[in-house]
Amino acid sequence: MKTLDMQPSRRQFIQQLGLGAAWLGLATNAPLVLANSTHTLPFRQNAAPLLLHWNENSLGMSPNALSAAKYAIENCGNRYPDASVDEFKLKLADHHNVKPEQLVFGNGSTEVLQAIATYAAQNNATMVEPSPTFGDLNGYCKSENLKVIQVPVEQNFEMNIAALKKQAMAQTGSVLINICNPNNPTGNIVDFTTLFDWINNAPETHLFLLDEAYFDYAQANARYKSGLALINQGKDNVVITRTFSKVHGMAGMRMGYGIATVNTANKIKPFAAGFNLSAAALAAASAALDDKPFYKKSIEYNQLSKTILVDTLNELELAHIPSDTNFVLHEIGTPLADYAKHMQQNGVRVGRKMTLDDRWNRISLGTPDEMKIFAQTLKAFRQEGWV
Repeated sequence: MKTLDMQPSRRQFIQQLGLGAAWLGLATNAPLVLANSTHTLPFRQNAAPLLLHWNENSLGMSPNALSAAKYAIENCGNRYPDASVDEFKLKLADHHNVKPEQLVFGNGSTEVLQAIATYAAQNNATMVEPSPTFGDLNGYCKSENLKVIQVPVEQNFEMNIAALKKQAMAQTGSVLINICNPNNPTGNIVDFTTLFDWINNAPETHLFLLDEAYFDYAQANARYKSGLALINQGKDNVVITRTFSKVHGMAGMRMGYGIATVNTANKIKPFAAGFNLSAAALAAASAALDDKPFYKKSIEYNQLSKTILVDTLNELELAHIPSDTNFVLHEIGTPLADYAKHMQQNGVRVGRKMTLDDRWNRISLGTPDEMKIFAQTLKAFRQEGWV
């Protein structure tokens, strides 16, 4: 299956800017030319790199979003985007059927996480989270000198909700509970009945941050439900975060947001950087919301890529965690450092160490064509004894 040529390659983009190969190497974090080595497979010699390490959307953004961003740069790049922020806030609020006052924006959802951490620090909160999980909130809380308690996931990589709840209840005062759902890097979800029961019976001093960066991929799972349902019921102790980086393919545009009740959103906003959204990102995000066919295609391509990968893992008898995201945590059967080095020598970037077990790796889902190449590479690795 041929993938659509949605946008120029990073190489073409950087060449158009007149920047050199060294900058390109930094941008891709992958070798430009694969050197001959005993670990380079013949079909990967001088092949295009596969960037499968940051959970990006290799399909790119909607062509309509790209055109909108270009138009905004050319016509509004010299103006502050205040009016665009107000217009987009109304549009996004309508999209989620919430009030505009319930939205908190950030230059990427990580900036919203930072605002929440700063808000929690005003209440001298303790942060409780599973491990492993997305680490940015942990870092922000530690920079605010907050106590952080991590609860290991279970052997099947499921969150140990009972243990998380126990730790949260053992704390005095305010508690910030970080639930990335679906979880990164494990890729699995928390059953909404279990999660909602916990939240509905938790003290008001327990603030639940539900990081829903991968919501779009998970909503087809009957066991998954967004925390927005609780916010719509008036739960002041819930805030969700979303991003345009994943299904919309806008990781480089940095557009994220949070949703909470008006009461909670107003408490977080003083710590959010509300004047840092770009005209290009606003225009692209607005166009992306309108491009329903691309949204559907992005999800369909992700599912197809996942099927290609999972079929290969099953063929090689490499265990994996069922994923509701655009990545898969899977067994490699060898030390990760050796595996990552061999992959890099073949122009493939894979995830860093994220689990206590050194023989697992998180792989991002590229386009279907890219995953076919990865599958071929992984099978060749088996023949070489590298997995």
